[in-house]
Amino acid sequence: MFVSFGGVVDTHLHPKQMHYLAKRPSNYTVFSSPLDTSQHVRSSGGISLFIKNPLASHVHTYTSHSSRLLSVDLYFKGNVKLRVFIVYIRPTSDQALHDVTIDLLIQALSDAKRFGFHHVVCGDFNMHLDQFYHIFFNQPQMASKRVHRLFNFLLSHGYVDFTPVNFSDSLGTYHRTGITSRIDYVWSCSLFKSYLLTAVIHDVCDTSFSDHNPIVTYYDRSLLFSSIKLAHARQLKRRSQRIFLFDSVTPLQWDEFSTHVDQLCNMLPSTFASWHVNRMCEYLHANIIAGVNATLPARTIGNDHTPKLPKDLETLLQHYHFLNRVLHSIRLLRKYLHTFSSSHDRKWLLHLVRLNNIFSLYKSSFPIIPLLPSILSSCQPDNFNNLFRILSQVSKSLRGLHLLKEKEFQDFSIQTYVENRDLNFDTDISFFINSALSRSHRRIVLDHIFIDHPITPRLLMDPKDISDAVVNHFQSAVFIKSTPPLHISELPDRWRSEYLPIDTVSPDIYSSLSSPPSLEEWLFTVSSMPNGKAPGPSMITYEMLKHLGPATNSLLLLLI
Repeated sequence: MFVSFGGVVDTHLHPKQMHYLAKRPSNYTVFSSPLDTSQHVRSSGGISLFIKNPLASHVHTYTSHSSRLLSVDLYFKGNVKLRVFIVYIRPTSDQALHDVTIDLLIQALSDAKRFGFHHVVCGDFNMHLDQFYHIFFNQPQMASKRVHRLFNFLLSHGYVDFTPVNFSDSLGTYHRTGITSRIDYVWSCSLFKSYLLTAVIHDVCDTSFSDHNPIVTYYDRSLLFSSIKLAHARQLKRRSQRIFLFDSVTPLQWDEFSTHVDQLCNMLPSTFASWHVNRMCEYLHANIIAGVNATLPARTIGNDHTPKLPKDLETLLQHYHFLNRVLHSIRLLRKYLHTFSSSHDRKWLLHLVRLNNIFSLYKSSFPIIPLLPSILSSCQPDNFNNLFRILSQVSKSLRGLHLLKEKEFQDFSIQTYVENRDLNFDTDISFFINSALSRSHRRIVLDHIFIDHPITPRLLMDPKDISDAVVNHFQSAVFIKSTPPLHISELPDRWRSEYLPIDTVSPDIYSSLSSPPSLEEWLFTVSSMPNGKAPGPSMITYEMLKHLGPATNSLLLLLI
């Protein structure tokens, strides 16, 4: 399991004792709160947060608010600030400590929100959220009472407890003497909602290690690492990204890629199948990207360019620029023949693949497909004159094709713009006038919101508070049962008829859809996918999937 942050609560251990025990996981740094020596040993608290070392290097400061509340601040380049809270709230049997910790936590969360931190709070709350949901949605006056103030604060301010998928028989995090309940939570602020993936409760009842089951919540790390990449680019006064040159990849390089990734994905299928789906994805993604970086050619380009040309024209322009770079290198070799070395032969092998692809792609533009030497050193006897002449003619042909395609695109754009203007004059005169006068788009902006709460009415002026209130309104405008129907028969009559199977449709048509795909079906599907498509956040393209080896494909099939 890849855990970046891990919290333990109610340890009754001094920070020195915890630091000594924390030496066992050598790749983590621990931050601990001091014990409250003024209290009874059962109330002394003691909480610790373990952070993996690559992330621990970003820790700016940590604050022990009490022996039961700890926060750690991590600063990342790109003005991204993360604050992680870990809390232990005493049961109501110790009402004074219970109330003090809740008030302290609410104040700390308010400060984190005010200072613009992405923040998460996790720990043992010793309270039952499932019992509060009904009160929050149906009895707002009761929900605002002091006894419910923590859950009311969290839900009213857009915090999310991501209901986890459970590996045990019940959705409980606490078990003792046959009683199972859910009192441990991981709450994420509204800024973190879009980065939540899933959560899992792990069953540790058989280990006798604790009477609590740990919760693991998974987040998309792009919030942290994409901001680091962009900030690093800004620091270097550039914005760039790395792209792979699939046009220049030789069959031998694809074979090396397949072999390299298969060597990295050496996990037994039975072990791989037992993992959580997030761990499967991380394992395959890391190894495929590592194999690409190790074997395939790539280059760095600017990522702040907004394409204004169609894909085929932009591709033609890229090929034309590449050909001119090759032509320039040949021109330099003609002028300084003594600079030729074996490295030129190695580079020529890569260039030759892409040049042949260009000849094949634009063969209708050439009277005769040029023949290029397989080894650059064979052109030395004539001082590279023949090769220079061939590439010069190809460059002129591509330049003429580019000018023609560019003129066609300009004419098409002008004609399309005129037709749209004419159409808007007939169908949308308002849009036509705005376009003709170059008016900018206007929109309604909520600059203040009044919440007419029966007990605590509020006027919101802060843009973040207004945004959270709008989101919260539309999320809670329609009551959602905390226990959704488990069977179609439990639905209201209005909806039951809509979801009942249609009598004229045989249920057997879905039998093949529910069966897992075979390896042959998966390989056929991938092979039919088009090349040259932009990858998603994973940066894994169809070309990479098509050239995976048998070992990696067998693991990928388990994930599918």
